[in-house]
Amino acid sequence: MVWAVWHKARSQVFGLVCALGAFAPHGATAENAVSDQSLIWAVPSFAPAFIKDYGELSGYAADTQNWFAARLSQYHHRIMHVPLARLLAEMKSGDGELRCSTTLIPTPERRTYITFAKTILLHLPISIVIRAVDEARFAPYLNDKGHIKIEDLLKDEELATAVRIGRAYGTLVDGQLNRYRNTDRIMEVAEDTKFVRMLDLKRIDWTLYFPSEAEFYRRSQTPDLLIKALPIAGNTTLLEATIGCAKTPAGKKAIEAINAIVDAHPTMPWTDYYADWLGASDREWFYAARDQYIHAEHFETRLEYRPSSAQ
Repeated sequence: MVWAVWHKARSQVFGLVCALGAFAPHGATAENAVSDQSLIWAVPSFAPAFIKDYGELSGYAADTQNWFAARLSQYHHRIMHVPLARLLAEMKSGDGELRCSTTLIPTPERRTYITFAKTILLHLPISIVIRAVDEARFAPYLNDKGHIKIEDLLKDEELATAVRIGRAYGTLVDGQLNRYRNTDRIMEVAEDTKFVRMLDLKRIDWTLYFPSEAEFYRRSQTPDLLIKALPIAGNTTLLEATIGCAKTPAGKKAIEAINAIVDAHPTMPWTDYYADWLGASDREWFYAARDQYIHAEHFETRLEYRPSSAQ
């Protein structure tokens, strides 16, 4: 498939650059890209943000990381695959070489030991994912903005779903799910990597995923299945994440340089990498939400999105 060839080629470039240990910006030479200052990019396992396949690193966060590293030629860049918990522990200690990560969500506790850049990653929120051909079956549960009223959807005993045991879907969604967890219409399973396949086999009628997550599983497992993500009423706010570096003098300096790059590119062109991991209708949803985010001067963004208008 075209997307597979394209991402494979791009990941091969990324892997070659990582092997060389430096990212050269556009027009730069290897000589002026090398520096004594190392910047280690800590990469957790989280598809499709980071996808490690046969030694190659791809995914929208990997591409975003590559984009920024290419503009930070003052550093010698290296990649380190590490679980999130270990990364946070190492950042907290403040020891060792400069460590940064591309997919961190700022929290008050993390801000005590991590310096965060301005918002870099934008994500569509958890949504109702369905077979595209079944869209009409869900029309009765849409409000006037085209958003699913999940409390009404869950009352329909004819529409089955599956959720992952222990996964938090957000306060609003979890509150509604908890009312029906002991009913036949909700199947609880240990892992959720096969929910799109279950849609394809018609074992379930809908499920809950981040849209990019659903598209990742669709492409890898059921490429002929057309799916659609429907926004959940009251849960349409874009999610934000960013680059964070250990809160050391070197980390603060790196974030200052990253923020300067962000300021120089107000249209956030690197977020196109995330859009590449969305289905066609979800991509239109994201573009509209991103436009609102950029032009609302980063106030909370809620998309007045009508899925039926994005065919």
